Amino acid sequence: MYALRLRELRDRYNLTQQEIAGRLQLSSDAYSLYELGKRQMNYETLCLLADMYDISIDYLLGRCDSNAVALEHEEHEIIKQYRLLDQRGRETVKANLVFEVSCTLKNKVAAKSAI
Repeated sequence: MYALRLRELRDRYNLTQQEIAGRLQLSSDAYSLYELGKRQMNYETLCLLADMYDISIDYLLGRCDSNAVALEHEEHEIIKQYRLLDQRGRETVKANLVFEVSCTLKNKVAAKSAI
């Protein structure tokens, strides 16, 4: 199962096998064997991949299908910035988010009504 997840995650982040191999300090051939399911990852490699993609090892190994932290790169950046805010800043972001979601939902409803 982890072979499928590795490919899925790499594709999601638009990375090549060579880029991942470089980050893991592996040869491209060695990493390719992970994605093909022909080679088992060691603990350190599992941890590096989980940290790199900000996912749980259980998700990577297919022990669970839900991974609440499997976010797009842009979403990770937004969360990092949000965490730097003080309470006033966080409340402002939340209020803007509620407003924008409300507008989006109203627009979707209006578009469906027009059909």
